[in-house]
Amino acid sequence: MMVFSRRTSLFFDALILLVLGGLVLHLVAHSAENVTSPWEWQALWRAFFHTSPEHGGLVPGPLGLGLINTLRLACVTIITAGIVGHILGLLRSSRVRLARMVGMVWVNLTRNMPPLVLVFIVHFFLGDTLSAHIPWEAITRLPLAEYLLPPASRMPVFFSAVITLSLYEGAYVGEIIRAGINSVPAGQWEAAASLGFSRFQRMRLIIFPQALRFIMPPLTAQGASLIKDSAIVSVISVQELTFQGTEYMTSSGLMGEVWLAVAGCYLVMCLVLSGVGQVMERRVTRFVRG
Repeated sequence: MMVFSRRTSLFFDALILLVLGGLVLHLVAHSAENVTSPWEWQALWRAFFHTSPEHGGLVPGPLGLGLINTLRLACVTIITAGIVGHILGLLRSSRVRLARMVGMVWVNLTRNMPPLVLVFIVHFFLGDTLSAHIPWEAITRLPLAEYLLPPASRMPVFFSAVITLSLYEGAYVGEIIRAGINSVPAGQWEAAASLGFSRFQRMRLIIFPQALRFIMPPLTAQGASLIKDSAIVSVISVQELTFQGTEYMTSSGLMGEVWLAVAGCYLVMCLVLSGVGQVMERRVTRFVRG
């Protein structure tokens, strides 16, 4: 059996990346040759941010507004999906059979439903009903609401989007947390019980801190998946990045430029979140190891 040294392995990795990079550049150059009109990147910058004498500074354009709304949606949904996922993870790890069954039904029903169907079900049957009884004007005047929430007129569809993504992504987060809890050796439970800790104290002080080491990597990946999956709510006219990209492409005719810029925005957001997750993972590991 052939064994490669580290230097040889790095050489082959670099060679593969070089070949793939050359292939991508060739495809981009070939696509550019088939485009009848020249690329107009300078017109695209104004779609993100441009100066306005009326406002005395930079104001967001269509794609800038879409990027801001995507960040708002991601920030709110990461919190709500985390709460839903923690509840589901605890239900799935409970000793009570009824609680485990409720968690199992919730997870299987959500994970085996197309997200597009879930968007329409939540928006037309649940979102509209709940939105009629929620004082959006008062909520949008709360502290930090200006940064995390859209205007009151856009809150009903934003609320439906948050519910949909929280239910869908929360089911995956719940399974991640359940798997992390189950990965802690049974001896840790027994040792904590021998010290007189209650089950809640065992979970909070002993089990969950150790489970965080196993939870953080897939949880970060799920956060990046949430950012990408947020594009699905454009079908109910949530003015996030994909929706605004479609609108701006139709009005400007810049098809290639718009979608490359939109793809780049999603890539940057996911990479930043992955970097933050890696930092948190290292800190959690150091904390658990003491």
